[in-house]
Amino acid sequence: LQFLYFIVKMPRSVASSRSLSRSGIDDESIPGFTKPGTKSSLVGKIGNLSVQYNLGAASIAVVVMNSRDDTVIGSSSSGSGDFPEPDWAQYSLLGMVFFGAVVGMLTMGYLGDVLGRRKAMMITLGLVVFGALGSGLLPWGNEDAMYGVITACRFLVGMGVGGIYPLSAVQSAENADDDGDETASQLREQTASRIGWAFFWQVPGQVLPYIVCLILLFIHYEDDGFDTSAQFRIIFVLGAIPASIVMLLSYQVPESQEYLEAQEQGEDEEKQNPWQWAMAQEDWPAMRKALTGTALTWFLYDISFYGTVIFTPQILKHIFGSSNTLADTCWQSILTISFGVPGCICGILYLKKGTCYKLNLYGFYLMAVSYAALAIVHAIAPDQHILMFIFFLFINFAINNGPSVATFVLPAMCFPTEVRSTFHGVSAASAKLGALAGTFMYKPLPFDAILWIQVGLSMLGALVTFLTIPRTDDVIGRATYDKILNDGAYEGEESS
Repeated sequence: LQFLYFIVKMPRSVASSRSLSRSGIDDESIPGFTKPGTKSSLVGKIGNLSVQYNLGAASIAVVVMNSRDDTVIGSSSSGSGDFPEPDWAQYSLLGMVFFGAVVGMLTMGYLGDVLGRRKAMMITLGLVVFGALGSGLLPWGNEDAMYGVITACRFLVGMGVGGIYPLSAVQSAENADDDGDETASQLREQTASRIGWAFFWQVPGQVLPYIVCLILLFIHYEDDGFDTSAQFRIIFVLGAIPASIVMLLSYQVPESQEYLEAQEQGEDEEKQNPWQWAMAQEDWPAMRKALTGTALTWFLYDISFYGTVIFTPQILKHIFGSSNTLADTCWQSILTISFGVPGCICGILYLKKGTCYKLNLYGFYLMAVSYAALAIVHAIAPDQHILMFIFFLFINFAINNGPSVATFVLPAMCFPTEVRSTFHGVSAASAKLGALAGTFMYKPLPFDAILWIQVGLSMLGALVTFLTIPRTDDVIGRATYDKILNDGAYEGEESS
């Protein structure tokens, strides 16, 4: 508590004295790194890796707890795992992570505009560290007690990783290199690319829990004393490591110069919270429409994304049958999620010349086609496991390609500095409400129904994109990028 008090009450003069201009940050040689500005870049990248590791850790850790001697429940003649999951936990454990994420996104996004990006990031990372350590070290007793403690700790983790979403995106946008020589299109490209590559590290973060699980299984084979209890605890506790690294880097990186300048410009005005400031602007209708679009498209996308990623072990079990061992599930999950890497890279590279609007629109179309293809194959040839697995790999490429990147990047680019963190947090919180819906609504449904629902959601996402998302990535109401230099529009849009 004293640590959090220090962060919140840290004198602004300290942050200001350590703050440099953007060009100052880039020209300064930082010991231990060869490229300028590497620390600020690493905050977003490692932070996003921490997000998906900690969100996915619960999924594989529960599978480990429900296993015995590398045997997934359902294939064991003994009938139950070492730490069987109570009925109530099946519907609440993963959902509690997303509920915490919603609270964290709204709270920390708001604090990012009020206290500053740096202070808010330190607070949210502290929650991740405490929650990850608690998930692994505190559960003892009977199954209800253990899963109750894990559920409470996962709420803290959810709050923490939820706060990382808006803060890492905003920091990446505001720390983009700007030496004054770039054209408008080059600056837009640089900002989108920096945010996109920060987001990219969420994909390796999805794979890491399964890699860790495989390593732990190998140790178990060599040492019988290394049991299930040690395995699931280590999976949880390791989530504190990347968060701790980002906390150290965040302490050393100065506050965003763009944020400090916006705060100084507003010192002579009546003190307003971000929502009051936005509603007082002439461009509030445009901001409101864009916020509706970023929130709704991210909501629809996350229903599909987390309905696929979180339940990947169960989906693979449905495709391959109940004879899968825990190691088989891990290898199949790693291969499946790894197909998201080229998908994400393709989306980021597209943003060098394209806009978030088109990436969102075409990405939803691709998702609809991929889900429909697997549904048709499953209906016609349900015994063709390899063929269905190939189409499932294609789904993972598609869900990491379009809206996956665009929904994260656009809110950090199109909203003004004064409300950027808040509005990104609102958009991300809407997304996690979609993740909650995907977590609960898909459990009781048959596989075919899930796939066709995903097709419908993808088409609805394309429609919402067409109706609400801005056609350019310019900051709403500001003369920026092409407008500021009259450099000509990108992607066929006309300069105003």
